Amino acid sequence: MTTRARLTLAASAAVLALALSGCGTGAPAAPPTADADTGLAELITPGVLTVGLVLPDPPYYIADADNVPVSGITKDLLDAVAEELGVEVEYLPVAWEGGITGVAAGRYDIFGGSLYDTTERQAAGTFVDFLQEQATLITTSDRAGEFSTQADACGHSVATIRGTTDVTYATALSEQCADDGTAPLTITEYPTQQDAELALESGRTDLGIQSVPAAEYAITQGSNRALVGEPFDGGFYVGSMMNTQKKALIDAVLAAMTTLYDDGTTAELFAEYGIEPVAPGINLQK
Repeated sequence: MTTRARLTLAASAAVLALALSGCGTGAPAAPPTADADTGLAELITPGVLTVGLVLPDPPYYIADADNVPVSGITKDLLDAVAEELGVEVEYLPVAWEGGITGVAAGRYDIFGGSLYDTTERQAAGTFVDFLQEQATLITTSDRAGEFSTQADACGHSVATIRGTTDVTYATALSEQCADDGTAPLTITEYPTQQDAELALESGRTDLGIQSVPAAEYAITQGSNRALVGEPFDGGFYVGSMMNTQKKALIDAVLAAMTTLYDDGTTAELFAEYGIEPVAPGINLQK
């Protein structure tokens, strides 16, 4: 039984109980609708869960030759969430810079992919988190021998994506290099992932930063990539960002994700990508 069906059944039972016990005067109250009860009335498009995403973003979204997402960690999960809620799902490619603000502006119900939950981003929306991961330095496979540890990156250039945690990691490492008496990093912020990858591939920068699952997936697909040293300390939760004002819809998505996690569906979906989920929760990054 899906989350929507369970909530609808509970709502029907509650209405029946009120009808049997009511003996007051006046017309009976109208029964709540299933959509209102599950928060689906807050969808931007009735019956459709709209999702903003940035492409390319493997293995979170894996696109076909026409740049249409066909699979991936986040897509597989949100497809299952939509099925659990009894709605369709529509994926809308957007620019990274407008992704987070688009949720608040009501252009889509969810923004997400390889989207880290951070306390700063929580000020702009609410995260329903389902994964935790770390980021790592990367370089091209032909230069892997030049970089054994993060410290070997000191004095070199690194490509980051503007407005992401890449910049935070690179800045912290550069400061550590300076504290250790070595040359800091030259950090370049690019507008898109494609731009950052092209800079690395063409030799304009020596290094890049990528999530461990994304880097490992790229290597399995034959990409010219190599991981450098150990991942950065800490790590981030990954989740679906939603409009904080739409609490009922957030609760519905969380309930669906929790059901999928508890019955093993999420673990089965994620196993294809060599990762494990975490129990879903709201704004888990502290």
